[in-house]
Amino acid sequence: MASVKLFRIFDIDVKVHYSLFIIIAIFSYAFYVSPFAFSEIKDPERLIFSVLAAVGIFFSVLIHELSHSITAKRYGGNVREIILFIFGGMAVMDKMPKREGVVSFAGPFASILLGFAFFALYLPTPYPLSKFFLLMSEINFILAFFNLIPAFPLDGGRILRSILAKKYGFYQATRIAAELGKFLAIFMAVYGLFFNLWLLLIAIFIYMGANEEEKLVTIESLLSRFKVGDLMTRDVVAVTPDMTVGDVLKLMFERKHLGYPVVKNGEVVGIVTLHDIVGKDENTKVEEVMTRNVITVTPDTPMIDALRILASSGIGRLVVVENGKLVGILTRTDIVKAVEILEVYQLAK
Repeated sequence: MASVKLFRIFDIDVKVHYSLFIIIAIFSYAFYVSPFAFSEIKDPERLIFSVLAAVGIFFSVLIHELSHSITAKRYGGNVREIILFIFGGMAVMDKMPKREGVVSFAGPFASILLGFAFFALYLPTPYPLSKFFLLMSEINFILAFFNLIPAFPLDGGRILRSILAKKYGFYQATRIAAELGKFLAIFMAVYGLFFNLWLLLIAIFIYMGANEEEKLVTIESLLSRFKVGDLMTRDVVAVTPDMTVGDVLKLMFERKHLGYPVVKNGEVVGIVTLHDIVGKDENTKVEEVMTRNVITVTPDTPMIDALRILASSGIGRLVVVENGKLVGILTRTDIVKAVEILEVYQLAK
């Protein structure tokens, strides 16, 4: 996701996606022309308050996501970053916390508290600033209660999943919450198509989120009993640091693989991919272009852990080593093929 880092707080990077600037401009205009916002205020105060309200929405979203993240870290979750984007915010976690229900409720709870805080500021504050505080109070209450709708991927859906998981198990609970999320999205899309196009866009986002979470949990369920050694490719072709970019390119044409471990004296010292050699002279040595920071796993690493490493690092393959020696390689393609086989096998049972 194309984004820029704003700051770091509680060891969490806070980033904004470029789409955020577009939606702030749209919201600013909406507040400016809305008869329910600042229409009674004259310019330039009207314009200033409209922009502040648009920015205030995403300040509220940031507090909402920070509450999720801080609570998640308290219960063992590993939160890498928070990204603010066109549809709100998202906390990116490498490791999911144990108390999902508590973590999920933390966001809406913070929004409710923020709503009361803004309302408390509204009561003694003179007009027109009081109008701004009242609007921010209403926005935070809406943010809280919308997110508490019991449908995935909203916070309410995650709370519902945590409750259902005690009786039906995590996998089945996810399917129920995700199906509710899709049903809600379809209802919102039909309504939004006729009355509110913004609601239609939100519906699409909810449907995609519910569908992706269901897919991810399905994959994790299928792979939960496997280790890396069960799915990795053992017949690994490696290259040496003194080979050239031309040699690697020829190997890619022959083998149809786009990444190769770099081995020197029996040890893995790097990895070279198509991305590394693009635009390089064919006579350039591999050691000059290879990636030296290689993420490795062992044959005994659980597949679930390997899957999360691939997802969080954004790489396409993991080098598998045992006792310091290269024994295999695990790619996204290996995982996709394994999942396809397992899905067909399960359907046939």
